[in-house]
Amino acid sequence: MKIARLLILLLLTGCGGGGGGSGSGAPLFANFSPAVSMNANLSASGMTAEPISNYTTEYQAIYNAGARGAQTAAPWSSLNPTGTTYDLTMITDPNFGLAALAGFGFTSILINIPIVAIDSRKMPADIATLAFNDAAVKSRYRALIDQVVPYLNDSVKYVSLGNEVDTYFSTHGSELADFKELIEDARTYLLSQKPNIKVGVTTTFDGATSTQVSGVASLNANMDVIILTYYPVNPSTFVPRNPSTASTDMAAMIAIAGSKPLVLQEWGYPTSSVLSSTEQKQADFIANTFTSWRQYGSSRIPFISFFKRRDWNDDQCKALSGQVAGGSFYEFLCSLGLLNNSGSQKAAYASLLAGIATISP
Repeated sequence: MKIARLLILLLLTGCGGGGGGSGSGAPLFANFSPAVSMNANLSASGMTAEPISNYTTEYQAIYNAGARGAQTAAPWSSLNPTGTTYDLTMITDPNFGLAALAGFGFTSILINIPIVAIDSRKMPADIATLAFNDAAVKSRYRALIDQVVPYLNDSVKYVSLGNEVDTYFSTHGSELADFKELIEDARTYLLSQKPNIKVGVTTTFDGATSTQVSGVASLNANMDVIILTYYPVNPSTFVPRNPSTASTDMAAMIAIAGSKPLVLQEWGYPTSSVLSSTEQKQADFIANTFTSWRQYGSSRIPFISFFKRRDWNDDQCKALSGQVAGGSFYEFLCSLGLLNNSGSQKAAYASLLAGIATISP
């Protein structure tokens, strides 16, 4: 879905538990200790653009709400624009870099360092058109890993090598096997230096469970974790499904994850009335999420990042959607927050805090 592109654009412009689940509705895990995260993406467009320094305020507020997980992104092409040129700002910035996130107190960080994001490659310009399994491409991603590893502190638990990659492979299917070879080489090399990190590749829920089941399964076969993004909306109209879908869809995710941990990089539900939604529907969706989450336990689902803490402002939504208020994509982007852009709470924020309160200390 288009939404994951925003994480890439805006960062600079902004586990205990038990076995299987049950449908009984009763909590099965007395020790429920997953990492809750909220995406902190600022409005960076127009006259009302927020300064990068506001990330500090956002992350402090997220931590104060009880969240102990954080999610961030740093595309390969941003970290290594070309050749031996490196710019590590996206992982070292004092407001949202990896050391900053650990310093805020977050103990479970997911970083996406995508080779592919949504529908495009995110590779250095000088090798952007080479085959994914070209020896030069493999060598260069290993060189990037060498640059990044010193910044992967103990709070970094998960690294993803691609962002919603099924979107790209829906029109580049012949390249999937080469990409699989590249990410498996990258995983092996990263784990040789950071053996405690779990490596995966992010796909959409729809791709993993419906539109590209076999391709996604192939990419995940030798990964450590299954990483998904999830927005239960019609892909054309952005109208969300009933909030109860959180339970049935989570069951489908567990089924495809099998014995591997399931990490939810993005988990969101819009509130716009233009999309036939309401704040109460979003609140019910969050409540249903925690009810189902407890049934599977934090060993099966150790991490969910709710997208997002606070709505973008009008300027940012116009810039990202290419629409004005009333357009379906605009309304989707501008109503995913658990808070309004002003910082006032929506009904779902109370649901989130109630869910966090059930987490074991």
